[in-house]
Formats: sequence, C-alpha cells, structure tokens
Amino acid sequence: MGATAPQLQAALAGPAPDPPGPRTAPAGAPAALVTVAREAGRRTGVDPAVLLAISEVECDFGRCRAGQPDTMVPADVRSRIDRTALQPGGATASLLGITDGRRIGDWVDPIPVAGGQHAMGFMQFLPSTWRQEAALAPGRPRDPYRPLDAMVAAGSYLARLQRGAVDGRRRTLRGALAVYGGDADYADRVLALTS
Repeated sequence: MGATAPQLQAALAGPAPDPPGPRTAPAGAPAALVTVAREAGRRTGVDPAVLLAISEVECDFGRCRAGQPDTMVPADVRSRIDRTALQPGGATASLLGITDGRRIGDWVDPIPVAGGQHAMGFMQFLPSTWRQEAALAPGRPRDPYRPLDAMVAAGSYLARLQRGAVDGRRRTLRGALAVYGGDADYADRVLALTS
C-alpha cells in the first residue's frame, strides 16, 4: 500500500484488460470463508475469488498478527467491532479456523498512509474509506473485522470504482484493485491468485 501519485496514475493510465473467464478461489482459503465470499459477491456483483484474493494478500485470510495497540483504530470504528467474535471460539475466529483468536490490533497495519491513517480490519480499509464505503454498501455493513461486512464493503467499493461512481472515472477490475491497494503491483498480485 501507499503508492505515490505518479505510480498510481501510471497504473490507471493504460489499464490492461481484465483476464477473461471465471476466476478460481485462492488455494488455502478456509471453506467457510469461501461461502462468505460467495454471499458478498452475490450482494455486490464482484467475483468471490477476487474478494478471497484480497483477504489473502491483506492478512492471509485473517491469520496475520500485527500486534498493534487496539487504540490505533479510531474510537468510532472500534466501537462497532464485535470483540467477542475475535476471541478463541468466537464467530469470526471459528469461521477462519483461528483457534487462538485475534485482537483488534492484530489486524492493523503498522505503516501509516493517507494522512497518518492505518489500514485495519479483515480487508484492511483505511478508516476514512471504511466510513464512506460501509455507508454506501448493500446492507450498510458495520464491523470491518467481520469477514462478511468487510467483504461486502470491499466488493461494493470495487464495483463503484469500476462504474465510476467514486470519482467519475470508470475502471477495469485491475484499475479498481490498483486504487484499493495503492498500485498496479497490488492489483497484479490479487489477480494472479485468481487465475
């Protein structure tokens, strides 16, 4: 994450066409998460394999453990997180097969971007992007640490980027992924996991 403006413009200037045909889910995705991605894809029109690939690139399907302070997530966002779901035996931990659970700070990127914000949650949203996109996504997701909420918001954001609804510029899926992750290399890593 954190591409410079010229890198991002280069990624968006001459977008390569999206790969044809159906995509495959990345190897190693927990079976229950595949089901969640299918539901998020149904709600947003985004290929579930792409959502799964983002979750792998961003946080290894939730297995990452950054160990940051929980307070790095802004209080208004943190207040909507179901902490019990992250604990051992909780709904999110069980869904992802994480027997030892996670804390909020485990899914916070220690490297700040975009005015000092830290990406956070299951799909690694910047807090400002989460606030904006969760309000516009189907069902108005509330918890960026709940995989379904995060995948629906991510799918909605990607779909809106592709349609030009975010800033008036239509994009290919690759271009939308470059905006999501900060550069074309990010987009290519995600797409490579789905082929």
